[in-house]
Amino acid sequence: MTPPRRAPLLQALGVVLVGLAGRALIDKLLALRGGAELVAHWAQLNSMIDLVAGVTLAGIGVGLTGRVAGIAPSDQRRLLGEGLRLGLAVSGVSLLICAIFVATGVLDILPASLAMLALPALATGCLIVAPGLYSGWLLGRGQPGRAMLLAAITLAVPLAGLALAGGGDELVYLLAAQALVGLLLTLALLRGGHSWTASFALDHELRPFIGASLAIGILTPAATAFARQQIAATASWETAGAVQALWRSSEWITAIAAGLIFAHFLPRMAAATDATGFKHEMRAAAKQVLAPALAALALLWLLLPPALALLYRADLPVTRIDALPFFGGDALRMLSWIFLFGLFARGAGRAVTIGEFLSLPLFALLLWLLPGPALLFRVGLCWMVAYAAYAAFNAWALSRNLAAMPLGKDATLSPELRQHHDERRHDRNQRKHP
Repeated sequence: MTPPRRAPLLQALGVVLVGLAGRALIDKLLALRGGAELVAHWAQLNSMIDLVAGVTLAGIGVGLTGRVAGIAPSDQRRLLGEGLRLGLAVSGVSLLICAIFVATGVLDILPASLAMLALPALATGCLIVAPGLYSGWLLGRGQPGRAMLLAAITLAVPLAGLALAGGGDELVYLLAAQALVGLLLTLALLRGGHSWTASFALDHELRPFIGASLAIGILTPAATAFARQQIAATASWETAGAVQALWRSSEWITAIAAGLIFAHFLPRMAAATDATGFKHEMRAAAKQVLAPALAALALLWLLLPPALALLYRADLPVTRIDALPFFGGDALRMLSWIFLFGLFARGAGRAVTIGEFLSLPLFALLLWLLPGPALLFRVGLCWMVAYAAYAAFNAWALSRNLAAMPLGKDATLSPELRQHHDERRHDRNQRKHP
């Protein structure tokens, strides 16, 4: 069952916007209750959750979305069940390893006041695998409305928990609410007679995505959490919260860009059978997604004080000068994603894995090597340098990969991509000759 051609763009936009709105509202309520410090503490707990959930959702989840769109409807429910079992196993192993690291003090990224929430956060990460996989399954079936409804529900329950929480219990209620939603959906999806053995077969459709899951799902949250801890150790948790506020603010732009490149242009790049068609789709992604995103980022920088006051509160210690290198890094980050999804489209898993060490892990390393206090502007410079390296590596790796791809013109494109190009030519001719 193939989704409508225009559906991926709308799917990505709708689901991303719902998720961003919910997370921003949670941050806003936390900022009003406890300031930037409480926001930073919740972000650290989220990094613990992502250490477990991300190892499934970053690769297996993306693979499930693509696979379910290309199989018969009678097999789609089976693939969801098998994907959930495989994902729970992978995240379960991550949960066990992270729990050992927490118990031995190796994974010490939480302040002392939150140490008792480390294991509950890791367990919550295992439970939210089900909502993440189910959302990807719905998108693959061409049901974006249901995916947006699921996103709204999975955010409404934590918001309700936060509203009920007393002073000092906000993070406990947020964790409990997320765990409840994940547990109920996990139990619902595991019903049925699907075999656990089939889920781990050597020829299972989703096994090739495990490597990407491990690379992205572990490195990203671990490096992010370490970076916040480093900022807090050399400056303060207030500074770490200010960095988090900048990330969350620009995420309204960067997350939408990533979602559109993934859902709309990744399939088109994968459908290209020659370098000409592939590069055409990359240029289209730069024109239709990156250029508007850069303009929006510049506008956000100009309106930064009122934007931060709206999203958080007016007294956050952030100036436009402080934010400039962060937004420069965000621009390079979005550019790097065009090359990154190009590598995914070409099946260059090894390059994707190597490149992940040059994004957030490199940022965390630069902070660790940074002499003196982690002032906000200096942290931003580390952010920009890391993503300059990441974009350069992805561009180089993709150019090497494309060198082995045959050249050609529209005659060598897949039927789907040829139809897309024909539609665009028709639109241009209509504008020239109405």
